[in-house]
Amino acid sequence: MDSGSLAGRLTALSIAAVGSLSLACESSSSPARSATTLPRNVIVSLSVVSRFFPDITRGTSAGRNLTATGNPKTTRMVIYETGDGSKKVTITVDQYASSSEASSAYQQAVQKSQSVPGFKSVRVPTLGQQSFAGTVTMGAETHIGLGALDHKLIVGATLAGYDAAPDNTAKLVAVARIQGGAAKRAMSGRIHRRGANHLKMRQRPAGAFPAPIKIPPAEPLGRRHGAAGL
Repeated sequence: MDSGSLAGRLTALSIAAVGSLSLACESSSSPARSATTLPRNVIVSLSVVSRFFPDITRGTSAGRNLTATGNPKTTRMVIYETGDGSKKVTITVDQYASSSEASSAYQQAVQKSQSVPGFKSVRVPTLGQQSFAGTVTMGAETHIGLGALDHKLIVGATLAGYDAAPDNTAKLVAVARIQGGAAKRAMSGRIHRRGANHLKMRQRPAGAFPAPIKIPPAEPLGRRHGAAGL
């Protein structure tokens, strides 16, 4: 298997992106390219990531998750890294039109991950409805990937450049757990705002304008200044 093919399949390891290498190897016909982009607040901030990985000091890339499996409705990806770029934490959130579509995409990513040469499954606590994690080394770089399915959402988190030590895996799980909660809150907020706006539009008749402001009649100029009326 050539390195480009392997790099593309490594994407499925976290059900997310495994850094810029995977993005560069994706096909231009990837279904995720038609998805819209979720707001930035769906992804946890740098301060959350650096709490568990202090050497991560900056965000370097953000936008759609072009490597998402299946046909997501909307996506978001953010890559954080160390100052020299030798280590990365990639976080993704993919939203699907239905729970069944999300489940199908999740299973597809798990199957692709298991077929990657050198892949080793890693046992992690269940996040969301289902979760899956594993590690693989390509050249001198090790990737630890985790994906979690939660109804219409798939949350992915990947470490690149870190040893596959239990401590690093536990910290990755902690970040993914916080990310899952943040994504659900952000999505719930979006649904609530859309519902409130829709209700306001229904309450106002089509073409209606705000009620006119009633202006009291003006007093005679002389009376207002305490003088005799004109």
